[in-house]
Amino acid sequence: MGGESTAGRFNKLDVLKDHNSILVRPAQERDFAAISHMQYRCPETAQWPLGDYSGYPLLLALVENKPAGFCSWRQSAADEAEILNIAVDPDYRRRGVGAALLDAVCQAAQGAIFLEVAETNAPAIALYRRQGWVDAGVREGYYSQGTVNAVVMKKRSW
Repeated sequence: MGGESTAGRFNKLDVLKDHNSILVRPAQERDFAAISHMQYRCPETAQWPLGDYSGYPLLLALVENKPAGFCSWRQSAADEAEILNIAVDPDYRRRGVGAALLDAVCQAAQGAIFLEVAETNAPAIALYRRQGWVDAGVREGYYSQGTVNAVVMKKRSW
């Protein structure tokens, strides 16, 4: 798969389905209102201006054709990627949406994948660990005006 863009590699994948009928697909501009609404409902996620997503691959998870979560990521080097923002609407948590988004990034990215998560976000850390992510470090005072540390986590893509 060398030489292909990350967006092209994802588009060649079939729309991803898991056993819970979760669909993950590249987000379109028409999805931005739903993504904005999810950000609002998920104060623990980064609150990006919608236009900031246009420069990065952005995935949308759907459950019964309704937006349930999103994930923005980037291929930062040939052998390294980074999850920039991920959120699951509270109405769809603990139903496999986060895992489906993480799996989609792992299929599209190349090499090691990194993410940061607030050390106070125990449910997210537990999900990442169940999905095979490991601790790679700590960023002191990364969140909440320097009062909350970030746990840096890492996983190899498939």
